[in-house]
Amino acid sequence: MSGPGVWITGQSRSGTSMTAGLFAAHGVWFGRCKPADWHNPKGYFEHMDIVRRVGSGDRTDWPDAWWWMMEAEGYQEGPWAIKKGPAAWPWVRPLKPVVIVGTERPSDQILRSRMRTFPDNTHQKRTMARVQARVDRVLVEAPCPVVRVDTSRLVAGDYAAILPAFDLLGVTFDAAVAESWIEPGLWNRGATP
Repeated sequence: MSGPGVWITGQSRSGTSMTAGLFAAHGVWFGRCKPADWHNPKGYFEHMDIVRRVGSGDRTDWPDAWWWMMEAEGYQEGPWAIKKGPAAWPWVRPLKPVVIVGTERPSDQILRSRMRTFPDNTHQKRTMARVQARVDRVLVEAPCPVVRVDTSRLVAGDYAAILPAFDLLGVTFDAAVAESWIEPGLWNRGATP
């Protein structure tokens, strides 16, 4: 019924949304997603049902519920994607994605961006270390290929690291599409002092 899937995961503010949007710009199906806001003005690319289920811990009828929901939203065939942090692994693993993309960004840039987004949280460094440990554990344990992407390099126009993920999905990467999707100004707005 379904085509090959990709899971995009990583730290909050590490470029997961930008990376997910790059796949969406190439026609990869994401379904009904969390709407854009000032934190992510081009969109989150997080499916609303995944957000709800991960938040509630609800795995009722899973993974069948995912395939039924995809069909109800009009998915017919082709590559699909889920973008969510490492807490989603229990939901993603049974869906058997063909590739996992782990986003990476220098920790000082993540911290500055997170502090800009969540200025009242004084535990950012501890939270970041805990989430990164979960991301690393999932990527090491993954039963499928893992592609680690330094999103700073994507912004600089170096797409080499992400190309294997596109190949595994059977999607032709188009540098012109990538250049029109990635906006360095949005990326850098929380990364510099």
